[in-house]
Amino acid sequence: MASLVRTATILLSAPAALAATLAAAVTPVVKSTTSYGVLSNPGLTRDSCSSNLWNNNVLWVCRDTEQLNSAGNPVLPVVVNTASYSSMPNSPSNPQPLSLTSPQGFGSPFYPLESDECPTFGACSDGTRWVGWPDTGPVVTFRGSGGNTNAYAFMSRNHLSGLSQINTPSYSLYHLLSQSSGPMPSVSLAVSSFWSSSQIGYGSAASVVMNGYAYLYGATPDGKLALARAAQTGFLGALDDKSLYEYYVNGAWTRTAPSRTASNIALPNTSSAQGTIYWSPKWNSYVWIGGDGFPNANFYISTAPNPEGPWTAAARFYTGTVGNGSLGAYSTVAHPSLTDGTGNYIFITWTRTNKNSAGVEVYDQPLVRVDWQ
Repeated sequence: MASLVRTATILLSAPAALAATLAAAVTPVVKSTTSYGVLSNPGLTRDSCSSNLWNNNVLWVCRDTEQLNSAGNPVLPVVVNTASYSSMPNSPSNPQPLSLTSPQGFGSPFYPLESDECPTFGACSDGTRWVGWPDTGPVVTFRGSGGNTNAYAFMSRNHLSGLSQINTPSYSLYHLLSQSSGPMPSVSLAVSSFWSSSQIGYGSAASVVMNGYAYLYGATPDGKLALARAAQTGFLGALDDKSLYEYYVNGAWTRTAPSRTASNIALPNTSSAQGTIYWSPKWNSYVWIGGDGFPNANFYISTAPNPEGPWTAAARFYTGTVGNGSLGAYSTVAHPSLTDGTGNYIFITWTRTNKNSAGVEVYDQPLVRVDWQ
């Protein structure tokens, strides 16, 4: 049954592949924007959240998370990543804050730290810290009936002293699985250091599943994106078999993985600042939405007829308000998971720090709907 469903997906997406190849460059224009307030995280303060459509819910995965006490102040421990579900947003005629709920409760990280990463919370005895900070949502490779969902996440193994990185990270592969629509998905470490520290962390920056492939983007040292793809021919679209991978190098696909410092892997007009890539039927194009990084909430958009490009020069289409805390704004993220899939609109969030009534900084994420002309 799984192979039948997967084959149907590939056949249905074939016209999209032809349309994408023939698509002309697109210049998106904003029609209107609607504020939905800030994401509601009852009892929690959470950093940098991304989302995926998951069963009948939306799965959110966030970075550093703390509980709030009765005074609204954060208390230890800091959990390096957590997950929640939400429903879909209301219509723009009645915009309401979106509430994130956590059926698993507060405690261990959603993506567990590895044995050499000072688990459970990453705080090491020498004062350094390992952080399991996802830059994007998991790659969903299969959705079936009854809540069955299969996905993978590529996580950077970051070791920090303060906020300074003290290692060149490798990237581990995690496996997510749901067999019913109620509980949070189970998460397990599939392959530690799936990508070595000398390789690009494909899949850790952005991803899109289309036309029988999982297209996986990773950051280059000069702040652009490199691209690999994995054929969705394994069981439930498994991503743990490197024999299924190809890499976009010097304008062509090859079976040989390049080094992270290779000069011919960066895609022109791309940026590895936290962003999102998705397919838009409205424009017959792939879309990248991201920002220019701390301390701003400037949103940019770029389009391409194919996952590898050519990508248009990114154009700014929205600027969000910054917080009054020390971190201003960052983590500009788009959420195609919150839409109807037509491409007529998109939801965006960014992360801020704001001071509460006691002058203590907490995170929040404004949610805005952008409708296109």
